[in-house]
Amino acid sequence: MTDNKLHAPPTIPLPQQRVLTVEQALSLAVQHQEAGHLQQAEMLLRRILQQQPQHAPALHLLGIVAHCAGKTELAAELTGKAIRIDGRKALYHANRGEMCRLLGRIEEAVRHGRRAVELDRKLISAHSNLGIAWFDSEEYEKAEYCQKEALKIDPRFAPALNNMGSILRERKDDAGAVEYYQRAMAAKPGYLEPMNNLGATLVRMEKPEDALKILEKALIQNPRYAEAHCNRAYALNALEMHAEALAGFMTALHMKPDYAEAYIGIARVRERLEDLDAAAAAAQRAVELAPELAEGWSVLGSMHMTRGDPGKSWAAFERALELDPGITSARMGLGNLLLEDGFFTKAEDMFRSAASTASERTGALFSILQTRKIKQGDPLIAEVEAEAQSIGGMPESRQILMHFSLGKLYDDLGETDKAFPHFIEGCKLKRRKLDYHVDEKDRLFAKVAQVFSKSFIEAGRGSGSKSATPVFVLGMPRSGTTLTEQIIASHPDAFGAGEIYDLLKLAGQRGVFPENMQSFAPQQWRDIGQSYVEGLQARNPVAKKITDKMPVNFIHIGLIHLALPEAKIVHVQRNPLDTCLSCFTRLFSHNQNQTYDLYELGHFYRAYARLMDHWRAILPAGSFLDVNYEDLVADTEAQSRRLVSFCGLDWNDACLEPHKTKRSIRTASVTQVRQPLYNTSVERWRKYEKFLGPLIDGLGDTFKP
Repeated sequence: MTDNKLHAPPTIPLPQQRVLTVEQALSLAVQHQEAGHLQQAEMLLRRILQQQPQHAPALHLLGIVAHCAGKTELAAELTGKAIRIDGRKALYHANRGEMCRLLGRIEEAVRHGRRAVELDRKLISAHSNLGIAWFDSEEYEKAEYCQKEALKIDPRFAPALNNMGSILRERKDDAGAVEYYQRAMAAKPGYLEPMNNLGATLVRMEKPEDALKILEKALIQNPRYAEAHCNRAYALNALEMHAEALAGFMTALHMKPDYAEAYIGIARVRERLEDLDAAAAAAQRAVELAPELAEGWSVLGSMHMTRGDPGKSWAAFERALELDPGITSARMGLGNLLLEDGFFTKAEDMFRSAASTASERTGALFSILQTRKIKQGDPLIAEVEAEAQSIGGMPESRQILMHFSLGKLYDDLGETDKAFPHFIEGCKLKRRKLDYHVDEKDRLFAKVAQVFSKSFIEAGRGSGSKSATPVFVLGMPRSGTTLTEQIIASHPDAFGAGEIYDLLKLAGQRGVFPENMQSFAPQQWRDIGQSYVEGLQARNPVAKKITDKMPVNFIHIGLIHLALPEAKIVHVQRNPLDTCLSCFTRLFSHNQNQTYDLYELGHFYRAYARLMDHWRAILPAGSFLDVNYEDLVADTEAQSRRLVSFCGLDWNDACLEPHKTKRSIRTASVTQVRQPLYNTSVERWRKYEKFLGPLIDGLGDTFKP
């Protein structure tokens, strides 16, 4: 039986009595989706599907709408339904492949991508999406082939240009990546992804100022672009603008709460701000969120190293290398751990393995130079000098490394006239990056002396913890504190904890130090002391004495006296010019911002010396032991016996051979204390006397020739 009636096409009722055909409704839904009106598009598509549940184009487009709304699981499900109804549409496979990729289902993404290309070799998005899936599989040659196939169809196809940039960036061809990102931006003005990628690449190329310009343009277009906020924060951190960087990372997290890369950035900033607990927590959160991300493990390794846990640090770095054998930061971290443990040859080998690009080579050579004293004929001389040929074209951060490398090289060789100009230039470049103000330090030291007056000390005495475990070794950096701690730590009843931040953190826990301590009750002194001791003993529960070699604790001597009255305080001092010269010629990993200008360094030393005079004047005799570095190297046994006795330990001959003690040493003096005591650093300043006028001016009456 035949039906000779004419059938009207299905219609879709809309508000205001409008009626559309299915085709018209689908076309209008496309317009709404492209305009970002997702709710309107979804409403139309669901009405189509009410009438025709097997309408593949509507299911596919509804999947696209769900994807745009961030519902990728639903998007993959809907496009999958469309494919089951009509599996011959290349576009369906191309889009479902991308959705599977975003869900981490890479094999499925590749399968759909290949099918899309088989069905329509002229569908440009099919080639591009398949290339991205291959990229996520770390099949970079296949990824590049796919993107180039897309560009054969349209040389100005912006997504493929952007993807080519990412492929080259992964291969560490940053210059090539920049070119492709710029081409993508030119092909499609306002395309945010290559703008963000370009910013990230410029940060890696050590061009943070250029990165900021492009990332801020991206954020003007989309203020809620979490990735751009994160990369902008990395640029700010590279410019030593740590507070601003932290705010940027927090903004990114507000928009994308499970953003591992932002947590990595927070960890780095918190470390620079000496908030080590928060830094470690952020690094741990990063690896929890993205355990496959090698950089997260590498940063976690750095946090463990900074907190003095080399075992956990080594494990984290090794995990990073398992995930990405080419990750430079983990190799440099392992090199530093080997250096701290005294394995200098192995450390050099590890540093060399990290130098796969020009920028990494500069850092590796700098680190290798720290493993030994350079002598004439060493092949490293030619390597460093060859690297220095391109110093003028290097980013400032690499120039700094290069100048300090050359200074160290020529100083080791005794060529002082060649060495010191490099130290001056390296310090000048470093100083430009720092927000350091001499008067702020002056005010801090003056306030400490004002708060911790003799009457204040007498009123609070007797309130603190009675533990005799802590031994504080303090003074100016490069004054001999590491050697002094190593002598104590060589005793079998002692443990050297190194430079730890516990007391600094406790001092600032209840407000701004030292004002926060003016109204302390006896119980509060006990609380600080007990908290400090608990943290110390967590590092070694059985040692009779545990050293804390944070030099800047000279600011906290009054606090130590009240919170830990049974603790031993050892103050190490050295010729002011030798101390300051050693600081000026050392590129510190962080802090010590006073050391990059000769006058400011001398001024800081003078303020430190005055504060030490204050402590001598208000504290009872014998509250701390003054150890003179020059006396220590001239009469090692007598001074070592005096030191060990002051610490409350019986004499042990191991204290005469501190260089043989096996422990990690996390200071700039790591190589020196691995050798028998020597006196070649005494009166070292005389070799550089003609350069030291500004330093002598800064020292004022502290220096007496």
